[in-house]
Amino acid sequence: MTPTSLQAPPPAQEQLSPLQQAHAKLAQLEHLLKQGRTHLQTLRTQVDTAKRERDELRQRLDQSEADRDEISEKHDQIAFLLTEIRADRDRIADELKASESQRTTTVESAAGDLAELRAAVDRAVVLAREIVDVNGL
Repeated sequence: MTPTSLQAPPPAQEQLSPLQQAHAKLAQLEHLLKQGRTHLQTLRTQVDTAKRERDELRQRLDQSEADRDEISEKHDQIAFLLTEIRADRDRIADELKASESQRTTTVESAAGDLAELRAAVDRAVVLAREIVDVNGL
């Protein structure tokens, strides 16, 4: 508070001298100036706070974008690996089918070879008996 504000309210403007009027206006202007400075300081504080918040949000946004990019890259890598795994699975399934087919063919061939071998053994036994009978042994 200014010393003039502690005094009794000023008399009507017509009763004051020009010097007193100027002094009263000066006191009012000083009071308005102090209010303006206070208001300006408040606004500066609010601007500084808003700038800090903006910078923090920008950092968070940048970090979120970096995280999103990293996740996107990892997603692409996983999709690529999954495609490779599926191709390997299909290749292994084809190899398994080919191996099973080859095994079946080999078993059938072995069974045929075994039947031929038995037939050859039977013929050899018959021939051996004939030889024994012919030679009278």
